[in-house]
Amino acid sequence: MIRPLAEVFAEMKDPRQAKGKRYELGLALTLIFLAILSGEDELRGIATWLQEQRWELGRRLGLRGGRVPSYGTVRRVLMGIDIDELEARLGQWAQEAMEQQGGEEWPGIAIDGKTLRGSRMDEAPGLHLLSAFSHQLEIVLAQRAVGDKTNEIPEIRALLERLTLEGMLVTVDAMHTQRETAALIAQKGGPT
Repeated sequence: MIRPLAEVFAEMKDPRQAKGKRYELGLALTLIFLAILSGEDELRGIATWLQEQRWELGRRLGLRGGRVPSYGTVRRVLMGIDIDELEARLGQWAQEAMEQQGGEEWPGIAIDGKTLRGSRMDEAPGLHLLSAFSHQLEIVLAQRAVGDKTNEIPEIRALLERLTLEGMLVTVDAMHTQRETAALIAQKGGPT
């Protein structure tokens, strides 16, 4: 049986102080994840969706009085979360899910970078993520944030290090047709 993502989220280290914390990290991340799955990609949109769905979420998840995290809570959780830990735990969960599905090899992984809409704040540029997407599982296996003072080329190598590539076809943008990147894919068992 595939472990619920809520359990994965609950195992993460909570960056918030214990005092005055109304929502456990696992619950808060689960609610945020549900809003994102429903198409919300901005902080205010996530908070609004949670308010709109509060009674149904309360019924299904046992929330008292239809209370859901506010915009401030959503912002604090997402700003404080350790992205590397989240990516590692989600990658491990995806690996477990694959094994539960019979351990068949994934036919392919697509790697692409995108700037998240609505992530730009004042003078700060938007958050740019490099993602590895499994065609078979139809989920993102791993992501890496691309810093302001770099680009995707060095980040793809760090992303590839975290993936199992044996027997998989890896597709990338033209900018990633670099010798070092190709050598890493071949070294990790990807097709040559």
